[in-house]
Amino acid sequence: MLTMYNVRRNVGQELKKEGAVDRFTNFLNQAQRTDLSDKQAFSSIVREGRALTGMSVRDAAELFRTAPGTVSRWENGHTAPPLVARDAVRDLLVTRVSRIESSLAVSA
Repeated sequence: MLTMYNVRRNVGQELKKEGAVDRFTNFLNQAQRTDLSDKQAFSSIVREGRALTGMSVRDAAELFRTAPGTVSRWENGHTAPPLVARDAVRDLLVTRVSRIESSLAVSA
């Protein structure tokens, strides 16, 4: 199970890489502008959002209430859920990334 401690630890490891903090802001900007009718764009949002939040495929599947294989197929661009579900997935990822970004701003 993904806890806030694990998220912070994973994010902390990511922050050691140059420009990592900008990745959060860039993701949030891109996610809001992305045309989710494009499967590849949706794939990119899922992949990057999951990476930024430190979620495993299994954690993401639990959050999205689907199978890990389904999340993997979304990330690889092989399939995508209906558009209304894509909006929900994006919103969940944006919320999580935004919370992490806010906590980083406070601790900086």
